[in-house]
Amino acid sequence: MKIVRARPLLGTIVEIKLNDVLSQQQAHQAIDAAYTCIEKVQNLMSFHDDQSELSLLNRQAHRMPIQVHPWTYAVLTRAQRIYTASQGLFDCTIANLLMEWQLLPQHSFHLENLDVSQAQLELQSNHYVYYKNPIAIDLGGIAKGFAVDIAIQCLRQYGIRSAVINAGGDLRVLGTMPEHIMLRDPKNPQQLQNIGELSQGSIASSSIYYSQQQYQSNEVSALVDPITRQPILTPHSFSVIAPLAWVADALTKVIAISANPNHPCLEHFSATAFILQ
Repeated sequence: MKIVRARPLLGTIVEIKLNDVLSQQQAHQAIDAAYTCIEKVQNLMSFHDDQSELSLLNRQAHRMPIQVHPWTYAVLTRAQRIYTASQGLFDCTIANLLMEWQLLPQHSFHLENLDVSQAQLELQSNHYVYYKNPIAIDLGGIAKGFAVDIAIQCLRQYGIRSAVINAGGDLRVLGTMPEHIMLRDPKNPQQLQNIGELSQGSIASSSIYYSQQQYQSNEVSALVDPITRQPILTPHSFSVIAPLAWVADALTKVIAISANPNHPCLEHFSATAFILQ
């Protein structure tokens, strides 16, 4: 017996599918618990919510260290790992540009300049976070994958051995039952391409076909090169397959910015990448 449910969360639709469950009660309890975990990640790390823990950091962490929830700290730690491994190609401090381009909501963060980087983020003991200078961090490029991983852990705790969670393209398969993977054609996003099957792993994709827009006569997108501070405008789709969803989620930005499906940091995280043109 299969059970499939979907809910709007993380700025997208999150679908949870359980394969071969023994009872509907067990299935729905597991799915409810998984959605609770995802919702908690959203409440902690949403840039759009000015009451989230992330928004508190962006307002206050340059004044004093702020103690955060272990999950927020875990995502920031993972973001620092990707930032270091990619030599700065993955950088969560592009939020100021995305706010300026009206791709993220305006917040009253005290930002002195646009020339910042994730090097300003300092992770201290006991889950304290400090910004060496005023910065605005957006975790949209990694937190969704983390939420999927946390939800998979939750399903395991309820005895689920085979499942698929798909959060708007950030997808993770639990178990050996293969899942058909369909990706949008970057030339025609309404069309899907079957790229094969995946089991016991994750895939994520990034592209500009939904975020590209004009700002003051210039084309911009939600994919930004943090070194040049310029938008990525390549009309391709960048996908990463990795053991964990947070890795796949974050590394799609590295591949999109570098345009290199063999980027050296992929091997570091046991990941592979490909580009659809």
